[in-house]
Amino acid sequence: MNQAELTRVIALQEASVAQAVFGPLHRHLAHIQEAFRDPNAPRGAPAYRVTLDAQGDRLTVRARPGGEKDIERVQRIVDALADLARRKGRIREGEVLAAISFSEGDTDKAGPMTLPQLGGLTLRTPRQVHYVEALRDENLDLIFGVGPAGTGKTFLAVAAAVEALKQERVDRIVVTRPAVEAGEKLGYLPGDLAEKVDPYLQPIWDAFRSQMNENDLKARRERRQIEVAPLAFMRGRTLSNAFVIVDEAQNSTVLQMKMVLTRLGEGSRMVVTGDPSQIDLVRPDQSGLAHAISILESIPGVEVIRFAAQDVVRHRLVAHIVEAYHRDETARG
Repeated sequence: MNQAELTRVIALQEASVAQAVFGPLHRHLAHIQEAFRDPNAPRGAPAYRVTLDAQGDRLTVRARPGGEKDIERVQRIVDALADLARRKGRIREGEVLAAISFSEGDTDKAGPMTLPQLGGLTLRTPRQVHYVEALRDENLDLIFGVGPAGTGKTFLAVAAAVEALKQERVDRIVVTRPAVEAGEKLGYLPGDLAEKVDPYLQPIWDAFRSQMNENDLKARRERRQIEVAPLAFMRGRTLSNAFVIVDEAQNSTVLQMKMVLTRLGEGSRMVVTGDPSQIDLVRPDQSGLAHAISILESIPGVEVIRFAAQDVVRHRLVAHIVEAYHRDETARG
């Protein structure tokens, strides 16, 4: 062994915590070690600045000479995951990636690293943190969250809306979405308004169910504390003391966007989410999302959060798919 090699043993003390932190077949440790891959390592030299070896509830961390900061970073990652495991009982792959992301450049900070949360969800990227801070900021009444699929724009907006409703900062949540697939004409579908719109809002309901149980969700819907409506049905309304979410806004026209933005009443806030690369309108140049951002971004009380492929938190392949399509669209001009 190289005498100058640095070694630290991290004892997690609880077998269940160690199992959660290490992951099935030590998969989580593989992700952590991958974060320390050295792309400039000469041929024959170790590919990683840090190697991890787990036995029982103990993790041995070995680093190159001068790698004190690397060892400290591993310690902070493991400590944060161990804390999460004690509180939640298990750790998902995305939470490991979040700990790795937030630990970067964090070794000089005092105290343990805490992974930011919203409604039991672990935020995964610094831009998600910025987005949630905007969603919670009472001085911001209009927030745009734009970017590719899988970045958490809608999911986090719903979580923030549920948080505001439970804390009684708003009286209700209103969710609206352009039903482009049906040309905004939903009358031929069976059922009442909510049943007609529900197929278009299934991702929204999935997000709601992650934040409350089915009985609570049903009761709040019956009391109209949670309401859904297609964009066409928003005309003429004034939404007061509400948390309004306008989803898939890239499929709204300029006139529709103007209409829905002017529904805001006293005590209300609005979050507008969309992906400009997935416009389903017959004429994409008529999309109201980019137009609204261009004329409203400089107004006080308006915040625009732009997500990128690096913020995709679905399957790791999704980020590569997004980037591949972006390169293809750029090449096509």
